[in-house]
Amino acid sequence: MRPDTQPALFQVVPPGPGGVFDYLQCLKAEWEAQGQASHVIALSKELARQRSLADRVGDALPKPGRQNGRPCSVVLHFSGYGYGERGVCFWLLDELQALQARYRSAVRLVVVFHELFASGPPWRSAFWVSALQERIAVRLAAMADAIWTNTEQHASWLKTKTRPGIPLQVRPVFSNVGEPATVPPASERAAGAVVFGLASTRQRVFDALCGREAQLRRLGVQELIEIGNGPASSGNSTTLPRRHLGRLEQRELSQLLQASRFGLLDYPSRYLGKSGVFAAYVAHGCVVLDVSSPGPDTDGLVGGINYLCLPAMAEPVDADFSAVAQNAIATQGRHWYSTHGLGRQATELLDMAIHSWQTKELPHEA
Repeated sequence: MRPDTQPALFQVVPPGPGGVFDYLQCLKAEWEAQGQASHVIALSKELARQRSLADRVGDALPKPGRQNGRPCSVVLHFSGYGYGERGVCFWLLDELQALQARYRSAVRLVVVFHELFASGPPWRSAFWVSALQERIAVRLAAMADAIWTNTEQHASWLKTKTRPGIPLQVRPVFSNVGEPATVPPASERAAGAVVFGLASTRQRVFDALCGREAQLRRLGVQELIEIGNGPASSGNSTTLPRRHLGRLEQRELSQLLQASRFGLLDYPSRYLGKSGVFAAYVAHGCVVLDVSSPGPDTDGLVGGINYLCLPAMAEPVDADFSAVAQNAIATQGRHWYSTHGLGRQATELLDMAIHSWQTKELPHEA
């Protein structure tokens, strides 16, 4: 492919801060380090009304590309709740269809499914919008020229919704807060357990810790350290000392994780691959303690090997949860992470978006 026909690269993301935007920024920085620029388009229904996605892509292309010369690749980061109230965003499908209609074979659409659709009991709103969210995900999968997602559960569902021959890659998410090259052994760190993430995520952890103080103490936890925007989580789930440090910059959070022995979260085991909090813990060599109910392991993870599921552990926990055992858990978690870190994923996704254009017929040049 000649340099003047090298595809331009775009990333589309919901507006505002959050894990998806941080994920995009990590990719953007890594691609720039590899010599590939990417244009970021933050898109909402209101922003699309002001100027369509097709127009925004056209504005960034060299003039020949606005006709039928230079191709472009659009990496759409999809999480329904980011694009619409209650995760309902049919307008986004309309924008993508208009983009494909204007540029035809000159555009390659790669969809990164951070989420598919919600589900829940009838007394929760997710139950009533789940069918609409699923329809959106089905149509989006059918429109895509390539698909990327973060768990085997998602991939199994997506395989039944795509056109024949569409590439589909599964990679658990990478850490948005850094990947230290070396970390101290878990046993040489302060015996604190970090809880970080969105306010609702942190509150869920503290709620689930009720009645587990003795178990935490036997594991060696001496302090709970809460990190994140907003006030400290409510409730007195344990009498362990608690600190709330608020929001930390990425560098500060990375340093704290490397200095802390444990990381706490409440996440179903079958979806740990899409948890950025879990990724950050294992990348930094923490012993991960999951307070969610035990369930099937997926994506190469094994409870008791790569992380500890507290409800699945026999009581009482042996008082001699040794330094060797703690180091082994942290090491195995970090080894699991090392097979799909940011550098590798950025290269693979870039190949899917840019270097695989031979699988799509390019337009004839004028």
